[in-house]
Amino acid sequence: MSSSRLNLVLLPIVLAFVTSSVAQAHGDEEKTDEGAMKSHHELVHPFMAHMGMPDEPGETSLRVTSMQERNGQGSTGTYAFHIEAGIIDRVGLHLRNDGVGTRKNTELMVQYAVLKSESSSDGLALIGEVEFPTGPNAENRGRGLLGISFALTPVSVIGINSVIHYGPEQKMIDAEIAFVGRLTKTLFPVFELRGESSPGDMTTANSLFACKFKVTPENTIGVAYQIPILMARDYDSQLLMQAEFNF
Repeated sequence: MSSSRLNLVLLPIVLAFVTSSVAQAHGDEEKTDEGAMKSHHELVHPFMAHMGMPDEPGETSLRVTSMQERNGQGSTGTYAFHIEAGIIDRVGLHLRNDGVGTRKNTELMVQYAVLKSESSSDGLALIGEVEFPTGPNAENRGRGLLGISFALTPVSVIGINSVIHYGPEQKMIDAEIAFVGRLTKTLFPVFELRGESSPGDMTTANSLFACKFKVTPENTIGVAYQIPILMARDYDSQLLMQAEFNF
């Protein structure tokens, strides 16, 4: 394994511990006794999509996903990671790459909750994002994006998270929405829709069907199947397995 690839593999792990330490130190100062007893959301995080609201101070999660992708007659494997941390009240930090070794860029996103409910499970947030080159055939410069996200829990057993990004330079729009349900205390079905469109490039849209299982109160595993829903597509199908760790 090359040194650059090794650094990219280690990056999410290192950042998880750093952000966890910073966020936990701040969160310990501000959490009430009730908040300490309920340190994470009752519903699990989406499978691949962003949360619509930042996590609370002191919360950090790492999602690591193994991906088997079929295209034509062959298949390739890679992995993805998504780190998110509540840094201070209303502010969260995300680091995400949906295909290490295959995607050109990794995204770093700051999320600020403009409106939020008392439980912090519902609300509206603004997003500032930078995508910087890390993968093959990547451009030697980053790009900035703006966005908006929302989270809604219409009933206690269903959560909705949605994010829309806009890249002014490429005039690119990408959007995703995730529906997370709770069947039991340990079983959570997930459905996601994700798409991207820009002038001069194909418009893609994908659907994802998943189940996540809580193996401990703070950690989950999950399996998902993702398929394109338009004729324009980057792949034929994806089988995904995920482990999520909450700190």
